Amino acid sequence: MSVSSSSKSSSSKSSKSNNSIRETHSIAPLVAGVSSGIVSTALLLPLDVVKVRLQVSEQPHRRATAAAAGAIAAGGQQPKRRLGAIHVFRSIIRHEGLAGVYQGLVPAIVGSSVSWGGYFFLYEGFKKRIQENRKAKGQSSELHSSDNFGVAILSGACMVFLTNPVWLIKTRMQLQMKKSADSFGLKKPYDGLVDAARTIVKEEGFLALYKGVIPALMLTSHGGVQFVAYEFLKKQFHIVRPKRDDSKSLTERLELSLGFLTMGALSKV
Repeated sequence: MSVSSSSKSSSSKSSKSNNSIRETHSIAPLVAGVSSGIVSTALLLPLDVVKVRLQVSEQPHRRATAAAAGAIAAGGQQPKRRLGAIHVFRSIIRHEGLAGVYQGLVPAIVGSSVSWGGYFFLYEGFKKRIQENRKAKGQSSELHSSDNFGVAILSGACMVFLTNPVWLIKTRMQLQMKKSADSFGLKKPYDGLVDAARTIVKEEGFLALYKGVIPALMLTSHGGVQFVAYEFLKKQFHIVRPKRDDSKSLTERLELSLGFLTMGALSKV
C-alpha cells in the first residue's frame, strides 16, 4: 500500500511538473516579446521620431529642375533644401529639447510591448499547432518557408486589429510640436495616450482609431518575409555552430546573443 501510494504521489508530482514546464514554454514567447519591445523602443525611439518627421516632410530636393532654375532667374523663390535625418534631429533638439525626440514614448512602449508580445505568442502557438497536427497524421513536423510565411502573416493580422489605435496615436504624438503649437496658437497638443484616444474618438469618431488599417494589413507581408529569413538563418546558425554542453558559460551566452542579434538584424533588413 505504501509503495503504491508513493508511486501515485511521484507520478502526480511528475504530472504537475510537466504541466508547469508546458505553461512556462507557452508563455515564454509572450514574456520575451514584451521585454524586447520595451527595451528596443526605449533605446531607438529618437530614430523613429526622425523617420516619421521625414516621412511627412514635403520639401523639394536641393537640386532644382530646369524649370525651377528658370523661375529663380525670373525672380522666383529658390527651392528649399530637402531635410536630412541629422538636420531633423538637430532641429528637434534645438526647438523642442531632448523631450522632442521622445514624443509618443508611452504609446510607443505600449504598442511595441503588446504587439511584439502578442505576435511572438501567436507565432509560436500557431507553429506548435501545425506541428502537432502533422505529428497526429504521421507526417513530418518540420516547417517549411511557406508555413513560416503564412503563420507570420496570420499573427501580424491579428495584432493589427488589436494595436492599430495605439500606433495611430503614437504617430500623431510624434508629429505634434508642443512649443510651436503654444507659440502660434495652433491646435492644443495631446497630453498623453488617454487624452489622445479620448480626443480622437470625440472629434473624429471611434473608427478614426483604425485609419490606415488596410495598409497595415498589407504590411504584414513584411513580417512574413522577415520570419522566413530569420528561421532560415537560425537553422543555418545551429548547423554551423559547434555543439555545446548544457552548462553555458558567459562567453557562450554572449556568442548566442550576438548570433541571434545578427540574424534578427539581417532578416529585418
